[in-house]
Amino acid sequence: MEWKDYLSKVGNRFLHFIEILGNEKIVLSVVLVLSFLIALLLRIAPMKWGIYLNEFDPFYEYYLAEQIIKHSKSSILDGIAWWFSWWFDDKPKDTLFWAPIGRDLRATSQPGAAIFSSTIFWIIKNMGFDVDLYTVHAFLPPIGASLAVFAMYLLGKELHSSEVGLLAALLLSVCEAFLSRTNFGAKHEGLAIPFMILFFYLFLRSHREGSKLLAVLAGLSMGFVALSWGAYLYPWNLVALVSLIWMIYRPSDYKLAEMFLIANLIAQLFIAITPRFGPRVAFISAYSIIPMVANAIAFLIILGRKVILPTINLRTAALLLSAIIALGSGILWYLGILQSLSGRILAVIIPVWRVTGVTTVAEHAIPTWAGFFSDYSSSLIFAIFGGLLALKEARGSLKHLFASLLMFTSLYFAASMIRLTLLLSPAVALLGAYAFVEISTNMLEILISKPTRYKLLRKQEVSKDAIALILIVMFLLMGVSIVNARVALLSHTPPLILTSSVSSTYNFNYDYRFSDWLSALEWIKANVPENVVIGTWWDYGYWISVNTRRNTTCDNATIYRKQIQKIAEAFLSPEDRALEIFKELGVSYVVIFEPFQYLTYGGTRIYYPGFQGDFSKSAQMAVWIHRDPTRYITTAFIESGGERIPIYVPANTTEALNATLYRMMFTKTQNRRMFVFEPLLNQPLPFYRGPTYTYAPLKNFKLVYASEPNEWVLIFKVRYND
Repeated sequence: MEWKDYLSKVGNRFLHFIEILGNEKIVLSVVLVLSFLIALLLRIAPMKWGIYLNEFDPFYEYYLAEQIIKHSKSSILDGIAWWFSWWFDDKPKDTLFWAPIGRDLRATSQPGAAIFSSTIFWIIKNMGFDVDLYTVHAFLPPIGASLAVFAMYLLGKELHSSEVGLLAALLLSVCEAFLSRTNFGAKHEGLAIPFMILFFYLFLRSHREGSKLLAVLAGLSMGFVALSWGAYLYPWNLVALVSLIWMIYRPSDYKLAEMFLIANLIAQLFIAITPRFGPRVAFISAYSIIPMVANAIAFLIILGRKVILPTINLRTAALLLSAIIALGSGILWYLGILQSLSGRILAVIIPVWRVTGVTTVAEHAIPTWAGFFSDYSSSLIFAIFGGLLALKEARGSLKHLFASLLMFTSLYFAASMIRLTLLLSPAVALLGAYAFVEISTNMLEILISKPTRYKLLRKQEVSKDAIALILIVMFLLMGVSIVNARVALLSHTPPLILTSSVSSTYNFNYDYRFSDWLSALEWIKANVPENVVIGTWWDYGYWISVNTRRNTTCDNATIYRKQIQKIAEAFLSPEDRALEIFKELGVSYVVIFEPFQYLTYGGTRIYYPGFQGDFSKSAQMAVWIHRDPTRYITTAFIESGGERIPIYVPANTTEALNATLYRMMFTKTQNRRMFVFEPLLNQPLPFYRGPTYTYAPLKNFKLVYASEPNEWVLIFKVRYND
């Protein structure tokens, strides 16, 4: 009987363990931890190829972190203080960027990511661990983005329930748009998004509880967003707009006025002390109109309570004050006193207004609905419906007013610019979960009730079977958003610098076959003297400057429009004019990039532009200097297997044949000896249908290095006549 007693005890303990697992708090904790782990594992997967920063901006932010560490003499606080002491110091310019003018690092940059990575590095280093800043900087975005699932849970719970919070956290952890911008080695969004979500949660909860401490924490969270992300304008103005609408509609809500004023003034303080923005952006700019109007209304409501003004007078006064401030702001903007909106921000608000600096950047393009669905799948449908549900409740609930405006404003802005599809991620996760839980809960209640038929949809009778079918379809649709194969594939995208920014996504077994930029950067470090200036198109500025510590003429910040135009003119002009411009800028070397493709004919490789490097960018260079791109690029065809394959080649025009960039690009290298547009025995190649010509050799530029393994990056030394 002993063994029976033993089995009985084991069985009882197992049942007890199952009961514990079934506890609501245990289930909640397990799902949240799993969501965090899923988010983290998806984001650190590119580490399999090594520790590399991704894209372009992270390299510059890493350099800023180095500068903070450099100025941290006795403590990391010294480095942080150095950044914000810009207001009282000299304003030196770093000629590593935008040579020979240089760049004022503190006046033109947001320090959030650099402050976080340098602080964490300093703490870990002082604990005795052997770690380098580069590694810390690479890990920070994926860890920060993964922690966003906890903030999303809190926001979902605040909006509706724990169920909404859990589902929203899970949706955010596997959101493709969010993952693509917050993976291993990514830039500041991995920090900004969690703080933005936390700001939303703390603000709503501070209003519900009337807690000044929570309002202070909300303001601090918004401040951290402003330090890290240029899109801080969105959460800052969104909460101000929500508060403004609510205070005008319900001027008796003294609690909201107080909580908003506390949070917003703290946020504005952060903006004001940041050298890139300053008090003008925080208080007297077009960016701050809505927050300042909301400040004024909040102050009026607080003052009205103190002097016991009638509610009707408060509402009238609030509307009148809003109108006066809006009119005054318009006049000040017209007179040039109020700082205007940048071209990029105007393009987001009014998509048809796009200046050259906006239209020539790929991530500033308007996204397609196919792209939206690719990023969000079916959760976008639920989210739009969730926004409508929230809008229905907005008149009586601040949190529902906030949720509806969050959904539809972020959807509008994301539809204006590809890079802002990230901004939509929290809204889709939150409102998608809200709609799914609301609908499924109501349907489940119907299914477990006694009646077999219900009057729905304009009193038409619907059976339980139909409701059950709808519920099953809903679960399947939501499952598509969660179990998304594209997310797993996207997580295995190698860092751009390893692929030379050539499309090689979804490659689990990438073998470094496109690592030309790595070899080029190593060659520059070893062979190009220090303090010389390298001329290149702005896309590659950060890679060259930060990785080689050689000065470049322009970079991804695109802060000096005239210098970009000079480089564009040099590349698209004959050699004599290019030489004049490069001499003016002090350029000693020129770096260009083009990932060539090839086909084999008669045992010989015939090359043509891959249209993913400077050849495609030359069309944008032409736009920068107000020239016609069709004078430089045209379409040709390759006939193969009964098909006509379109390719792009230089146009047979004087401008294209004399363009210095093209003469560099189509210079013969050790392995690249024949181009598709060149005649063979004075005749076009038999499979080629397009213009034919031959480029003359360069006179003033000497090819000194062609990258390995594909010779895609070409480095030229400038030979001046004097």
